[in-house]
Amino acid sequence: MRMRFVVMVMLLPALMRAGSECRSSCRLTNISITVESEECGSCITIDTTACAGLCTTHDRVYRSPMMQYYDQNTCNFFERAYETYEFKGCPAGADSVFTYPVALSCECSKCNSDITDCGVLSQQTSSCTAH
Repeated sequence: MRMRFVVMVMLLPALMRAGSECRSSCRLTNISITVESEECGSCITIDTTACAGLCTTHDRVYRSPMMQYYDQNTCNFFERAYETYEFKGCPAGADSVFTYPVALSCECSKCNSDITDCGVLSQQTSSCTAH
């Protein structure tokens, strides 16, 4: 009996940490994005970081026009930097530079559709189309 108590006390911090991760698991994640330049005739895959995970929600089962509705928090960039990739072998005058955001940290907040695609991130891997 005493041994069970000791084991339970030792497991308690791990269980509490696991529970907090389930409540909010918004964090940096590695992703690959495929970028195609038809002008330059090339296709590349860029490895970068983005934000992904779950945020605590309070969605109501019944929505009444009489009750105030709260937008849900989503996992968004908190801090970001921008990196560029320059396509090689492009004809003169072609737009050969691709700029993309790199997540440095994440937070659960309202999605700002002015700077973010607020849709669901596709889990399918993309590839360049053959012409």
